[in-house]
Amino acid sequence: MRSFLKGVLAVALAAFFFGGCSMLPSTQRVAPTGEGAAGLKKIAVLPFNNLSGRKDAGRIFTDTYVTEIFRSGRYRVEETGNILQFMIQERIDTIGEMELERISILGKRLKADGVLVGAVEEFDDGRSGGGVPTVSVSARLIDSATGRVVWSEQWRRRGDEYIIIFDIGAVRSVTALAQKVVREMIETIKW
Repeated sequence: MRSFLKGVLAVALAAFFFGGCSMLPSTQRVAPTGEGAAGLKKIAVLPFNNLSGRKDAGRIFTDTYVTEIFRSGRYRVEETGNILQFMIQERIDTIGEMELERISILGKRLKADGVLVGAVEEFDDGRSGGGVPTVSVSARLIDSATGRVVWSEQWRRRGDEYIIIFDIGAVRSVTALAQKVVREMIETIKW
């Protein structure tokens, strides 16, 4: 019995240590070096472009970014309604991107130092195959006064990348996975 328990413990420890390797996010960091987003105090989050084909994926990521940036306490966040009103007034009909001139106008009008733009490439709840939710998202933070990209990330994560041991820690909801990814991405912003 004692040797059986040692074997189980050995397998558990091996799974824990080797499983840690899979916890690293699939990221592509293209953030410029320098001061980053140090001077930004207020951020406007534009509606994310939904390239995933999944209904409401862009809105879910946009709302999650607004919530998590606010929750982080790093920046003030512009109200979504004010951003949408600006887009209507300026007759902006594309989601996820905006010309630098309009970003500058938005920054001045709403007193936003930075504008966050992004796109959702993948938003899979796992029902179609494998049962594991997967998200892929890219985001950029642009200084509205200079038009300079101060932060940029692209992440792809699966819910099973959070497993600690024996399926404990797996994220089974695509919305919960999106929230985890957004939190992790926000943590990489240099300020």
